[in-house]
Amino acid sequence: MAKAQNPLFLSLYSFNVDRILEESSNVEEANERLRTLGRELAQQLYFSTDIEERSKETILTREDVAKLVEVVFRALFDKKPTEIDLESARGSIRVSDRDCIFCQDIHLEGVRGVGYCEVFSGILESILEFKGVDSKVFEELCKATGADFCVWNIRLI
Repeated sequence: MAKAQNPLFLSLYSFNVDRILEESSNVEEANERLRTLGRELAQQLYFSTDIEERSKETILTREDVAKLVEVVFRALFDKKPTEIDLESARGSIRVSDRDCIFCQDIHLEGVRGVGYCEVFSGILESILEFKGVDSKVFEELCKATGADFCVWNIRLI
């Protein structure tokens, strides 16, 4: 289990996610609103961290995308993801994190399909767009809803 290094961040995050879940009429709308929040945060995160300096200017391959994901994880979370899978998902990249900082100690029941950590999808999708990569990023599995890992799917378009 990840240690809560920044309780203010976790409190602000959970406050915003809870508000979005309460205000949304269905799971798809909630997930999209969470991704939108991530996209809105991405530019500030990109320029206020070392992501820009530590990543290649041009991302051309799936391997380049995987390296960028590692840079983003390191810059935002000070760690690597548990796994970056380039093989099992045709045309996609799966990123797994056993100790997701977004949903640590969160247990949602009866909310099937909610991507509690979808904000990261929006952040990653926007950073990829800054680098010229057209993609769709979404959370496939979430620890907050009972999975063993949080898993994001990066579909390159």
